[in-house]
Amino acid sequence: MNTDILYTHIRSYVQVSRDEFELFFNLFKTVYLKKGEFHYVAGKVPKYWSFTLKGCLREYSIDNQGDEKIFQFYEENAWVGQVESMMTQKPTNMNLQALEDCELLSITGDDMCSTAKIPWIQHFIIQKSFADNAAIAENSNRIKSASPEELYLEILKKRPSLLLRVPQHYIANFLGMRKETLSRVRRRVAHL
Repeated sequence: MNTDILYTHIRSYVQVSRDEFELFFNLFKTVYLKKGEFHYVAGKVPKYWSFTLKGCLREYSIDNQGDEKIFQFYEENAWVGQVESMMTQKPTNMNLQALEDCELLSITGDDMCSTAKIPWIQHFIIQKSFADNAAIAENSNRIKSASPEELYLEILKKRPSLLLRVPQHYIANFLGMRKETLSRVRRRVAHL
């Protein structure tokens, strides 16, 4: 298997030799998901922390009224998983579903915990966590303060592939608006 994609990704966060990386990489296995399958479900402890090689997934929860709330979409080169749930062995409240056939490189929670003592992996996890937390906070603030049109334009600019891969009603849910509102916004933007 070609390890270059994951190696390059990890090197964007930390310096690691190819030999050290290969020892870590040997703990991964390839997991394939068909469209509609779940990588983990609410109420259970996820088994894997995974790197997306191919495909698109959505992470969502279900609120007290039974409505889905989409938290994030993940595409190629994205990590997916509930690391805190795996480390504490407490069930997650999130679901991760494949929107397309997916290929993931996956490491178990136990293997991740045992390798987290290695300095370069520890540094990678810390750097990755900081980056992820900053992105979550930025996304949350943006959704609270931006207009529907601004939110749509941002996806159009930063993640246009989502608009081709993800059903419109999921995009609307992610942006915190109704599908009809998103349709109106798309028509207005098309005329700009």
